[in-house]
Amino acid sequence: MPRPAARKLPVEKIGVGLVEDDAPFRAYLGTVLAASGRYALAAEAGSVEAALAWPARRPLAVLLLDIALPGRTGSQAVGDFLAARPALKIVMLTGRDGDEPLLAAIRGGAAGYLLKGASSEEIVEALDDVLAGGAPMSPGIARRVLALLREPEKKAGGEAALAALSPREREVLALVAEGCADKEICARLGVTRSTVKNHLTAIYDKWRVRSRTQAALRFVKVTGK
Repeated sequence: MPRPAARKLPVEKIGVGLVEDDAPFRAYLGTVLAASGRYALAAEAGSVEAALAWPARRPLAVLLLDIALPGRTGSQAVGDFLAARPALKIVMLTGRDGDEPLLAAIRGGAAGYLLKGASSEEIVEALDDVLAGGAPMSPGIARRVLALLREPEKKAGGEAALAALSPREREVLALVAEGCADKEICARLGVTRSTVKNHLTAIYDKWRVRSRTQAALRFVKVTGK
């Protein structure tokens, strides 16, 4: 059976992929994206298996991925999507906050979380945030994740991880862990946005993490803050 042709995106629209088994909710998200003026649904599927078969040429910048899908769950498949598309930003869709799926998705490289009850404005804001280098996550989920990871790493390992960073990189990471966006970090440290991004890239490389979410959560574990 031939694969369906890739969607043709309107000019200058940002392509979003959607993996969600609830067809009405999938249609609602498609409507929200179309009404945003800057995003467009580039690919959609009702399962991980179908989404992983999408042609590589489909222009996806962000993936909205349901955390609890029939068959293989979204939290289990984050790594596979990133292996196929390393630059992809993945935002998990969830209606609840079970501990293990949350941690599995973050450890796999998910950039953030979005509650299914979010308003259309919050959905678009989350997409804007993740593309700007942020980590969209509702306060309730953020508190739960941070509580789960609050236990510090073993002293020697934590000290070594911090020692690998420059003083400025530690300053940037501390602000990221507070939830600051790049613009706020620039204002507080008196540096340019490109400088912040360079520091974050260096942190990712030294700590072997994929996203600011993973870096921030490890910082919390290392410092116990």
